[in-house]
Amino acid sequence: MERRESPKKKHEEPGEHAPKETPIGLALEKVADICIQRWHIVLAAALLLSLLGIYADTQVQVDTDFKNYIPQDLPPLVDFRHMSDIFGGTDSIKLLVQTSDVTDPGTLEWMDEFGTYLQDSRAQVYGATSIATFVKQANGGEMPQDQTLARSLIDSLPASIRDRYLDGHDTAIIDLNVGSMVSRLGAEGTDRLIKEIDKDIAWNTPPSDVSVRETGDPVVMTTVISALTTGRSEMTLLGLVLIFIVLLIIYRDLIKALLPVLPMLVVIGWMGGVMYLAGMKYTPLTATLGALILGVGSEYAILMMERFYEELGKTGEPMESLKIATRRIGSALMASGLTTVFGFGALIASPFLITNNFGLITVLAVFFALLTTFTVFLVLMFRMEIRREIVENAKKELLKSLKLMSARGG
Repeated sequence: MERRESPKKKHEEPGEHAPKETPIGLALEKVADICIQRWHIVLAAALLLSLLGIYADTQVQVDTDFKNYIPQDLPPLVDFRHMSDIFGGTDSIKLLVQTSDVTDPGTLEWMDEFGTYLQDSRAQVYGATSIATFVKQANGGEMPQDQTLARSLIDSLPASIRDRYLDGHDTAIIDLNVGSMVSRLGAEGTDRLIKEIDKDIAWNTPPSDVSVRETGDPVVMTTVISALTTGRSEMTLLGLVLIFIVLLIIYRDLIKALLPVLPMLVVIGWMGGVMYLAGMKYTPLTATLGALILGVGSEYAILMMERFYEELGKTGEPMESLKIATRRIGSALMASGLTTVFGFGALIASPFLITNNFGLITVLAVFFALLTTFTVFLVLMFRMEIRREIVENAKKELLKSLKLMSARGG
């Protein structure tokens, strides 16, 4: 049989299998070149906007009203608000009164007087109802001074009233009707009102053996959501430190560990400014914004940094390596970022405002992360690399000083 010869391998020209250039990669290369040439303006503008944004972020409010999280045209919600407009709101703050015996005339008198005081002195309090209110009514408008009489009057009240305002003889509640003030005041206003009532309790002191604490849905909701949102700065700072430590352990290079972290500070500042200008509010979902930016944004920066140093090892020229890295990996990073943008962008169509808000914030965060990767990050990477010798000398001096200090201490 005739043997067929295998076809000879064609001679491969140098660069024949080089990565194909894309219009996006070439455009990003031009953007990088412009940013490097005008690096003073780029860094100054990024820093200024970030600082302004970080300050503006402190002015962004927190939305604690769960009714704002659901579709506003939901029929039960529309009916509820219509009812509130006609008959007043149903929000209430409850004061939990605990003592050895609530039926003591002195305790009942304090409960009645304190409720009247709050109603007269606080415009947000429309009414105050407690077991003392019904005991006083049953006694012809006068508070009984005899404990036996007080107990008999309480026993004569309907069980529905006793069960609502009294638990045994050691626990009672004062129900403060605040109408729809919780929705109108918002998180900050409700928190201020709660603190003012605490001050009133401290000023209008109850009997020595009586303990009074605030509770109820507004108190619980404000406390829980404030706890979720007020620690966002600490969470973000912790995330930055952890990322820096992990990168320092992996690369054992101060510049490589620091580079991906710095642009994320810029993005966090920008996001705070955008939320303030757009009138957005923090919710339990968007409270994780800082950690989200760190997780998403640092990935793009690390991938770009890896490609840059790979090309730098081949060319030895920082500017040329930067252009090649941007040209060849830029389109891939853009594609990755845009898939994330459109994936989370679907949440914007949700009728639930809390989900809609989270989707919009995430889309903006990813967009800013991509923007800083191809502008601020490239400038920082280029400028820090060409000054690596200065950084290395500073690090050596620092280590030398630490050794001297430890030697003197020993």
